[in-house]
Amino acid sequence: MMRTYAFAKRTGSARCVFADGRSVDLPVFAGILKHPKAGELPRLLSQPEVAAKYTREALRIAPWQMLREFPADWLKQHLGSATLRPGRRRALEFLLSSLPDEAGASAR
Repeated sequence: MMRTYAFAKRTGSARCVFADGRSVDLPVFAGILKHPKAGELPRLLSQPEVAAKYTREALRIAPWQMLREFPADWLKQHLGSATLRPGRRRALEFLLSSLPDEAGASAR
């Protein structure tokens, strides 16, 4: 018997604009934050505090296929404040070091 796995699908994107005018576009994946429904996420992710928490949680639990859809420099910015197991932190540092920063697509 062959087993089929359903991978998480991106349901859209959300733009978070900071007080100083910087912005970041984040992919929306249901399930990274436990309680909000998929339809609520774009509105919630427009808030800088929620966007940062969403990113730290994604670094903690999301597979690499999902993390690759985030702006690399945004992930690098939040890697230090994410609560990660040492092995996962080393793996993410290695994977993120191979990605170029997206100068125009994220917060600077």
